[in-house]
Formats: sequence, structure tokens, C-alpha cells
Amino acid sequence: MDQFDRLFAAVVERRSGDPASSYVAKLTAKGRAKIAQKLGEEAVETVIAAMQDDRAALVGEATDLIFHLAVLLADAGLSFDDLRSELVRREGVSGLAEKAGRLPSPSGEGRETSPLRRPGVAATSRATPDDFPVPDPSPRGEGR
Repeated sequence: MDQFDRLFAAVVERRSGDPASSYVAKLTAKGRAKIAQKLGEEAVETVIAAMQDDRAALVGEATDLIFHLAVLLADAGLSFDDLRSELVRREGVSGLAEKAGRLPSPSGEGRETSPLRRPGVAATSRATPDDFPVPDPSPRGEGR
């Protein structure tokens, strides 16, 4: 069992714990939308650390990102094994070919929707700082 599997097992175990003593249980109790929001916040913090070329911060934020991804996967009834299977399926396939073979997105806007575009914002629009909410600072180590 690797570190990712141990992380996932801990997340699954803590989901049904006491929200007063477990960050995972507390976040799970708030629902998938909140879990996804936290994942997005960690993704933004990871990007910021990368853009600042801060290796230590990048490692920390990427770890937080993977942790919150594990919480979201568990909530959706998925696991890192599902990601491993998808990586195996894509192995040896050009990224361009894989992307071209995707089904249309549920929104009907084509093959993919850029994560940097908000619904209703034209593709030619430039993103502004108002398009990306600033994440609330979160305490570290809340019973993870």
C-alpha cells in the first residue's frame, strides 16, 4: 500500500467520524459543493506557489490539493484506483489524440470547457481578478 492509498483509506475512515474532531468529517458534512470549492481553492494556491517559483510552498500546496482531491473522490464513490485505471487507458496515447476523442461536455459547449472560463463569459473575454475568488485562509492540520 503506497502513501496515496494510506491517505485515501484515512479519508474514507474519517468521513463518518465526528465533525467536531475530524476535518474530513466536517468537510464531508458540508456536502460535495463545499468539498469541490476547497479543492478549487487548493488548486489556486498551488498555481500561485508555482508562479512564485516557491518549491517548498508548491510541495505543501500540491499535497493539500491531493488531500482535498481524495476527499472529493471518496465523496463521489471513486478512488485513486479509478485514476490509475484511467492513466493506464491513456498510456501511449498522444495527449492531442486523447483530447480529440473526448465526448462533448455536458454543457454542450463543445469538447471541453476551460476551467478558467465561467459559464456565460465569451471565449474571447479576458479573465479579471474578480473571476477568481480569493480563498479564505484555512488553518493547517485540522485533524487531517
